[in-house]
Amino acid sequence: MKIGNINTNKKVFIIAEIGNNHEGNFELAKKMINEAEAAGVDAVKFQTFLPEHFVSFKEQSRLNRLRSFQLSYRQFRELSKIAKKKGLIFFSTPLDIKSAKFLNTIQPIFKISSGDNDFYPLIDTVASFGKPIIVSTGAANINTIQKVYDKILKIWSSKKKSHKNLALLHCVSSYPVPNEQANLASIIFLKKLFPNVVIGYSDHTMGINAAVLSVVAGARIVEKHFT
Repeated sequence: MKIGNINTNKKVFIIAEIGNNHEGNFELAKKMINEAEAAGVDAVKFQTFLPEHFVSFKEQSRLNRLRSFQLSYRQFRELSKIAKKKGLIFFSTPLDIKSAKFLNTIQPIFKISSGDNDFYPLIDTVASFGKPIIVSTGAANINTIQKVYDKILKIWSSKKKSHKNLALLHCVSSYPVPNEQANLASIIFLKKLFPNVVIGYSDHTMGINAAVLSVVAGARIVEKHFT
């Protein structure tokens, strides 16, 4: 899988998952990019969303809470420029279709979150861009994973895009994940079941041991949350 100038056959692709850990603070978001660069990662990833797509306007307190974590599209465009100047790949996970269409103007790759791996209209939209896609498999059974895999490849086939630009990340959707629940053997399972795509790991454990061991199990993409 080619992501920017990185070939996952030759190098494990390391993603610093900033997500919403900036808590809506643009200056903190910029600082976290600096910290990620110092750690030696290949990419920084955020999450982009429109609060009104998640919460009714009648629930004003919940809506305001979500808005306090939100960065604007303009700020994301600026963050993408900052990351690029540092030699990092920037991308953000869209949590709604409008955000996906915006992000398509500023990033070379997309991620579908575990919470959205059955949000098929979003997946259809992202696949239509023809860019590499990473799909997290947290909380998904094998039928869901197979459906997402088939759906993306069908769209790409119509556009004559390579299936080699798809990655599936093993993920346990807990925060944090106890070491005994990391289930890294699922990486081996996914590699056998989907031999034609890249398999990786989205790590929610504390420390780096699980991330390191995931590479031993065959992960070629490692995403690590940090604050």
